[in-house]
Amino acid sequence: MSNFSNDSSDVFLIKTKNMIDRGALMSRYSRTNNLDIRDVYNKEFEKNPERAADFYKRVFLDYGDESISELITAQMGIQNVSNILSKIIEEPRIGLSYLEKSSRYVRYDKKVNGAYLFLNGNDAGIYKNEVEYNEFCNELFDFYSKAYTELLGYMKELYPIEGFNFEIGGEVYSYDKIKNLNDPIIENAYKSSLRSSVLDEIRLLLPASTLTNIGLSGNGRAFISLIERLGQYKTRESLRYADLIYNELRSEMPEIIDGATSEHGKMQMEYNMKRDLIGYEEKLPRENIDEVRLLDYENEKDAIDRAIKLLIYQYYGDYSKMNLKFPEELKIIDDMISIRKNRRHKVGRAFESINYLFQVNINYGAFRELQRHRFLSIVRKQLGINYGYDIPKNLSKIEELRNNYIELMEKAKTVYIDIKEKNGAVIAQYAVPYAYKYPVVFNVNFNELTYFTELRSGQQVHPDLRSAAIKMYEEVKRVHPNLSKLIKFVDTSEYKLGRLPYEIKKEKRKQDIK
Repeated sequence: MSNFSNDSSDVFLIKTKNMIDRGALMSRYSRTNNLDIRDVYNKEFEKNPERAADFYKRVFLDYGDESISELITAQMGIQNVSNILSKIIEEPRIGLSYLEKSSRYVRYDKKVNGAYLFLNGNDAGIYKNEVEYNEFCNELFDFYSKAYTELLGYMKELYPIEGFNFEIGGEVYSYDKIKNLNDPIIENAYKSSLRSSVLDEIRLLLPASTLTNIGLSGNGRAFISLIERLGQYKTRESLRYADLIYNELRSEMPEIIDGATSEHGKMQMEYNMKRDLIGYEEKLPRENIDEVRLLDYENEKDAIDRAIKLLIYQYYGDYSKMNLKFPEELKIIDDMISIRKNRRHKVGRAFESINYLFQVNINYGAFRELQRHRFLSIVRKQLGINYGYDIPKNLSKIEELRNNYIELMEKAKTVYIDIKEKNGAVIAQYAVPYAYKYPVVFNVNFNELTYFTELRSGQQVHPDLRSAAIKMYEEVKRVHPNLSKLIKFVDTSEYKLGRLPYEIKKEKRKQDIK
């Protein structure tokens, strides 16, 4: 196999067998007069299998040029981690791309080797009350299984397929008009959307110890940071996975990944731990916190003036001498509004100069989706039981299910407090169900805010996150009425089975492939 996708074009893929060779070769761009690194490879690397390793030892370890570690990448599967650890793994905003198993589409009512999918007490580092913790998690999963069946039947009666209209070929039909078409698309889409709506509700029963799988793609520098972060978290689970990740990567990029265990790496972990403990004194009173609160923002006129100047800066000389009148700036905003035809038309980098500080108090299940938006500069605390819990909308209408649900949520408080007293607050997080509210604070710029609120207010989005996105939009609209007009595609409509149109499109695509 050739080491390059072609030998003559100015654009080519580097396809060497070893990833470390690819990174070392690309790094030579900054230090060679040769016009083609394919020639560099032929002269320096092809007959010298140790060339890349030697290069990284000399440059990375001796000179500390960390940027070259970003030229080596790896794709990794990380399986059977808790939803506490998965949020630690997914904390960074650059360097790693990940995809996680979804609790919206995957049922958790099946046992594997006789056990539900949660981190058992021993592996979680729970001592003295391990039995109590395991029994409680099993109760949550048992009820999850029961609630799925009962809620599915209830919602099928509440939202019968006969009550929906369906768009086919640009025309809208009632179910009665299309049920004899002998077409499985509508039936399959209805069943999928009904199932997803049930899973959306009962996922609040899952404990934070629920096991998940993650696919990671990232560069060497980001993996070093990940290993350091897991090391400084210092739970039994995090230390185990720090070792597993380190050992797997050593075979691919030893000269890079050893940076995680170097003196520099140890110093970095020590600094991070000390920084995170500055001013530490637990002050977590039980209190009610608004679902969405806009904590800080600037005067709208100043925000618009700066963003518009940045938008048109390319046509001017000195930024400091730009002098625009406010009506002119509003006219430019109106022009932007007129050309935005869908939510994929971003308002642009100029509007990243406008920032908002939000506190959002949503359940832990919804937070897991919020965290996926990397431009939100999230600052969060440990998961706990001090801010109450959500009760699923439709489940609450079935008296027996509602009573059992509340009983389990109240028991969660007792289990959490007991584990916290004996093992500490970090370990006690494992016992907290997704239903419990989890306030976080984050800074977001206007460009990302527009993207987030338009995307996450969509019909198919989980109702809990959708509610927060709409309220964020309303808060910005309240304080910045002119700017907020640029946010054109927030959907505030009410829906019964929100995923149904999406499921119809998905089924149609599946049929087209056959």
